[in-house]
Amino acid sequence: MTQMYQNFNQVKQAIADIEAIDYFFAKELLFSLSAEQPLPQAEEQFIMHLGLALSVSLRNGNTCLPLDAIANSHWAYTVDENGQTAHVGFKFPDKIAMSSLLTKLDLTAKANKLIVHSLDNIYIRRYFQFESELVESIQQRINTKSLFLPEQISEIVRQLFPAVASESHLDDEKELDWQKIAVANAINKNFAVIAGGPGTGKTYTVTKLLAAMLMLRNLTSDKNVQGANKFDIALVAPTGKAAQRLSESIIKAIAGFKGLIADSVLADMPTQASTIHRLLGVIPNSPNFKHNGDNLLSCDVLLVDEVSMVDLPMMTRLFRALKPECKIILLGDADQLPSVAVGCVLADIAPRPHRGFSEDNLHYLAQICAISAKQLQNTLTQCNTITANNSDHLSLLVKSRRFDGEGGIGVLANHVIKGKANASWDLLAASIVKEASANRLSTTEKKLNQLSLASNNLQAWLAPLVEKYYQGLSQCNSIEQAFRLLAKFRVLCVTRQGEFGVDAVNNLIREQVTGKVSSQHTQGQNLTYHGMPIMISVNDYRLGLFNGDIGLLWRTDDGHLMAFFETVQQEQSDTLSYRMFLPSRLPRYDSVYAMTIHKTQGSEFEHVAMVLPKQSEHQLLSRELLYTGITRAKRHLTIASNKSTWKFAVNSAMKRHSGLML
Repeated sequence: MTQMYQNFNQVKQAIADIEAIDYFFAKELLFSLSAEQPLPQAEEQFIMHLGLALSVSLRNGNTCLPLDAIANSHWAYTVDENGQTAHVGFKFPDKIAMSSLLTKLDLTAKANKLIVHSLDNIYIRRYFQFESELVESIQQRINTKSLFLPEQISEIVRQLFPAVASESHLDDEKELDWQKIAVANAINKNFAVIAGGPGTGKTYTVTKLLAAMLMLRNLTSDKNVQGANKFDIALVAPTGKAAQRLSESIIKAIAGFKGLIADSVLADMPTQASTIHRLLGVIPNSPNFKHNGDNLLSCDVLLVDEVSMVDLPMMTRLFRALKPECKIILLGDADQLPSVAVGCVLADIAPRPHRGFSEDNLHYLAQICAISAKQLQNTLTQCNTITANNSDHLSLLVKSRRFDGEGGIGVLANHVIKGKANASWDLLAASIVKEASANRLSTTEKKLNQLSLASNNLQAWLAPLVEKYYQGLSQCNSIEQAFRLLAKFRVLCVTRQGEFGVDAVNNLIREQVTGKVSSQHTQGQNLTYHGMPIMISVNDYRLGLFNGDIGLLWRTDDGHLMAFFETVQQEQSDTLSYRMFLPSRLPRYDSVYAMTIHKTQGSEFEHVAMVLPKQSEHQLLSRELLYTGITRAKRHLTIASNKSTWKFAVNSAMKRHSGLML
């Protein structure tokens, strides 16, 4: 069968999971490559389907399409429930044949064509450029040598970590202080990544790192030169909520450092975080920003939190706007879901397990931290080999203070991210404990009792939780009390649509809270009431409200229903304040009793209820999705899932294709 198409409908009948944009991209690719010289029909078919596959791959978040992913495969072929062919798909040739044809078409980066063939990967040109530019910018910073002497760094680290100052570096038996190692490893580099799971102290560690840089700056600057002590540190996160949490965490850490760090240093510590968009300066209706390669940011240090949420184009644009000498610190959990858009930057630059340090970096860390280089390397790599392909830029925090390895939430998260489907389900199944017997549980059993497995009968188990956490929002005495109650609990869903999607769950909860049955004209933004939690769903740069910002509709003393949003003010950085808007002025918003798991990144709640779909092979399910949802819970986690859906999700690892390697 000749597989060339006259229109999109023909493509849709032959190729599974195709969209119109895929068809039009493939047509444009075929036209551009055949315009130079006519192609044989077989090569035209190959190029057309390569374009389709590349566009589908991009929509799925992949930066590139490896030839290995399609070589010798019957791509996009499906059968129906009766075993009959539903989509005929396309049979790609082997890798050697594809490479030969692509080489003949001259798809190198210098050829300036619509796609690029590089290292057995196929890219749409603009994403190849994003990736190449980002790698080059990172490598330039990695190759920049520190201006500080090891003796100066050692003294600062000793001051910041006094509890281990007297221990001998020859002691191979003592437990390593990974926070101390992370500070020492990042302080002498212009590019550093600190990665770790929830409760490993990422923000606490990086606050000490910022203090260390200020202390070194004060130590080495020329006091006689005006402005020599000026040190511009910028704090950013992908969303408004994540930026607020970063500010709160740093403020809390600074408060705990009084007496350990000089007041003059603490006074210079930055506390106000913003979104990446706000830092770069949004240009309405444009993908570009005010700050770029021609208008650089002034910051000397940039800290980016929740990096797992940052896509490849955004990260490249951020680096593009920085001075070459600007020090960059990236913070996040590399096991979480990648960005909604294209790429998986943090996972690419934070390989797990750690690849080890170079010999020079090992000796440096041993000197600064007074530890054994051999113990450090062996602990990292579980071997005695110092690899050439090292990760000197990367520090992994491995000890969680929130999840001590015995609590049910931490154990479940660990099982899930390691793909242990049976062990994780058994743990959930064992968590069904009657409240009447709770007092007779051992200490270990009580820790495991952080978990609850609920049935798919949503109304039966959800109603008591709504009564406990949401029903009282409107009865709170103040907006502060209402926000505290709202922060205790959230329902997390995989999708927006469907029986167990965000929209359906929000409607169900809203009906219980208000006592009013929802209809088409009373759902979402058309229904407003005192104590209603809302989430902004589109950016409004004029008002300074952004997608994902969470607020409360609250009736003020004068009887007006207003929308309140928490914020941390620069001049009052130790307390929360509120911004108020008329609901009619707000951009589009939804009620937020339930949210998608993606939207909760950068947030945490005392109790989380995670609802999985009945469909056992749902395409959005993955162990990274479950891990992200699980680790939003601090004290209790309720899971509503059947066994087959759970096991499918744990066994499904999310792997995005990328050529980003350091």
